[in-house]
Amino acid sequence: MCPFAGGSSSAFRHWQAEQLADCALSLVTWPGRDRLRHLEPLRSITQLAALLANELEASVSPDTPLLLAGHSMGAQVAFETCRLLEQRGLAPQGLIISGCHAPHLHSERQLSHRDDADFIAELIDIGGCSPELRENQELMSLFLPLLRADFYATESYHYDSPDVCPPLRTPALLLCGSHDREASWQQVDAWRQWLSHVTGPVVIDGDHFYPIQQARSFFTQIVRHFPHAFSAMTAWQKQPSTSER
Repeated sequence: MCPFAGGSSSAFRHWQAEQLADCALSLVTWPGRDRLRHLEPLRSITQLAALLANELEASVSPDTPLLLAGHSMGAQVAFETCRLLEQRGLAPQGLIISGCHAPHLHSERQLSHRDDADFIAELIDIGGCSPELRENQELMSLFLPLLRADFYATESYHYDSPDVCPPLRTPALLLCGSHDREASWQQVDAWRQWLSHVTGPVVIDGDHFYPIQQARSFFTQIVRHFPHAFSAMTAWQKQPSTSER
């Protein structure tokens, strides 16, 4: 799962309580946060995608069933990562694009050029600023460079037309929030022009952060639309290890 702008493992703590069949749920950690907080954050969606694609190619065996998901900024990274994996003959079994406008559309909010006060005010309006962060100026000063890097990356990601590349072949599921002001149903539906095999957009109750607010509904839609992938995951995990064969 590729997280939204500013997202880190702490935002998804309660996901551990959710059971996704027998699969392993992994949250991608970007440079500048959590265990990689000593690294400079990247300011490019394509750079983040290349980093993830290289890591998956090196660490995931070709016979491992893989679903690639992303929310908001993470959906952009997931899409670009999927494209790279397809080019390398390592296409995942499914792609989940959640809460994000299509690449040829522009974000209705542009935060990266705002001064600190306006930037923080916009974050609060979106709902992406925790009370702890708002009330702790020292902590906010530490997080601002990371947040600005993420918003610069997502706001800079744009293609003039879907004609710039062939549609992805990987089966895709589109998700959106019922009250999401950052990515409307129509903006999410526009991803169809970039995908060959697509379902949705499926609407989940909630605002822009519905994957956090409605985690079970979020996972339920993924399992429902990719049952073959979860069957493959279960079968693969039940295979004997090399030492047992």
